[in-house]
Parts: sequence; structure tokens; C-alpha cells
Amino acid sequence: MFANIRNALAFPLTATLLLGACGPAPAAAPLATTAASPGASATPRPPKDQVKLTSVLSTELNLATLVGYAKDYFGEENIEVTDIVLGSSGTLRAAVIAKEYDFGLFAFVHDPIARLAGSPWKAVVSTYDREIFSLLVRTQLKDKVKTVADLKGMNIGVTGPGSGSWAMANVYLKKAGLTPDKDVNIVTLGGDPSVIYTALQSGKVDAISSWEPITSRVLETAAGFALVSIWDPKAHQEWVGSDHALGFALMTREDVIASKPDLVKRMVTAHQKALAFITASTADALADTVLKNAKTAEQFAGLDRPLVVKLIERIKPGYGTGCLSKSGFDVEMNIAVTYQLTKQAITFAEFGDTRYAGECP
Repeated sequence: MFANIRNALAFPLTATLLLGACGPAPAAAPLATTAASPGASATPRPPKDQVKLTSVLSTELNLATLVGYAKDYFGEENIEVTDIVLGSSGTLRAAVIAKEYDFGLFAFVHDPIARLAGSPWKAVVSTYDREIFSLLVRTQLKDKVKTVADLKGMNIGVTGPGSGSWAMANVYLKKAGLTPDKDVNIVTLGGDPSVIYTALQSGKVDAISSWEPITSRVLETAAGFALVSIWDPKAHQEWVGSDHALGFALMTREDVIASKPDLVKRMVTAHQKALAFITASTADALADTVLKNAKTAEQFAGLDRPLVVKLIERIKPGYGTGCLSKSGFDVEMNIAVTYQLTKQAITFAEFGDTRYAGECP
């Protein structure tokens, strides 16, 4: 079962969501309409592959997985997702490198960082085709901070060095002419959304690199305002340089692909089924899907249904088919090199394996 989550902004830094034991109930078998042939017997299905998946608590990153669980798309692929291990992305990257886990949902920057650290990763399906990190500033500074450059001398909260939130905070600051750790103070807050929210609300930090559901909670409670609204297409174009980006993906290591290619294929298929459902459904229907399943609903604990609908409506345009976009890769790799988020560039072929979800422009 899922670990108990008291509310959307109050949960441990690293939590394990246990899914398998209380998974979706199997559909009832249809009534037989013809007699079975003498001697006929069904081929027994092999035991389900049990998979532990790492992620941060991010609605953008997790929604396809949550939908896949609620709709039993993993079960259809003979997979039991037993655990979703939540924590700081840098810590989880180290765990995947150490082979504690084989699959993880990660921001773009983790793939080249892992490869350059000697662990060749591959993205196998894109889970979100835009950037997700907005720059939020505490409400008390609304009259003082009008542009990113106005953050000079202030404290900026990120999850940690090498994380997606850290990467985009660097992009925003450097693009505004500020040098991180010189013109501003970068504060490591970890991956616990409650800590991040409280740090902004209390004034421990003046701004945060934020994602959902933190963004909706901050805006809903008026704890802060959006200086960079990355969900806005105009802001995305201005700060990222494109209307799309290969921002987030299901990632694994090359040794896993070599040893378990069929499992990788089925993991991709389950996510693509979920992505198809997301793109074809309204935000209201998607809210029903994740909130009516007791286990997936726990990632939205503390958020009322109208806010969940509003949250999903805001992020829904970023979902695609799961294909790996070459131009989206180029956008992210250019950002990573230009703003020195990685030591050097890697190629598209090194970044992803397109045999499963396909390649797109």
C-alpha cells in the first residue's frame, strides 16, 4: 500500500509508496457464452514482474505512472509496481547508479550527469514534454521583486545541486545576469515539499524553484507569487527557448536494457497507454481517475478536488505520446551546456533508446 501521506505538503523526505498489495482490483471475468472444447486449457500467465520505481513527488513527473496504476495498465503488461520510492532526485540518482533500483522518473539533467559519472543511462519514454520549474517569490516581496534580476542578494531555495530544480534556477538566474552563489545564495532544501513550502512561507528563503503540487499550494494560499510562470507558453518560450523540451523521462541503465529488454518494453507500453489516456481525457476525468483510487489519491492528500482539477488543467498541455524528441533533446542539451549544468554534452544516441517509444522531431 502507499505510505500514509497526511497532506500534500506534509510527508517524509524519502517515502516508499507500496502499491502492489492493494493494487487495482482485477476486472471480473466475462460470463462464458460457449462450452470449452474438450481438453482445452488456458496457458497459465507467468508471475508478474515486480518493479520498484524512483521519483520525486511531482505531479508532472508522476501523473502518467499514477494513471497507469489506477487504470491497471501495468497489470495489463504483467507488471506489478510494488514501490514508488520518493525522495531528493540527487539521492535517488545515486541509488539508481548504485543499482539499488533499475527504473526511475527523472529530469533531463540526470541522464548526462549519470553517464559522465560512469553510469550509462538511457531515457526510454518521455513522460513530460516541457519544463516544469517555475520561480516563485514570497508574497512580502511583491513590491520589491519585479524581475529575476531583482533577486540579487536574496536566498533561493532548490532541492539540491544537480537536481532539476537546481538546473532551472541556474538558468533563470544566469539568464538574468546573476551568478549563483555569488549574487544570490543558493539554499539546499531537499525534496520534501513541506519543507520547501514552509521555507518560502516563513521567509527562510525568498524564492523557490517550484513544481506541482507545490506551485498550486503556494499560489492557492498566497504564500508567494510566480515570477517565472513556466506553464505559460510565452514564459516557456522566453526562458527555455522553445515551446517544448525533452524535460522528463522514464530512465534506466544500459545493463537493464541488455538483460531485461522485454520488461523495459512493457514498462514503456504501460506509460504510453497512460499518456494516451491523459491526452484524450479532460482534467476533470483525470482527477476522477487518480482521486477515486485510494492509493493514487494519497499523492493528492490535502488538496481539494477543484484544486486538483485546476492543477491538472495547468500541466496537461505538456503531455505527449512518450516519443523521444530530437529537437526537445537539443533544447535541453543546449541549456545544460550553455549554463554549465553538466561538464560536457552527450549525444542524442547516448541519451535515449528510441526502440521502445520511438523518435519524433
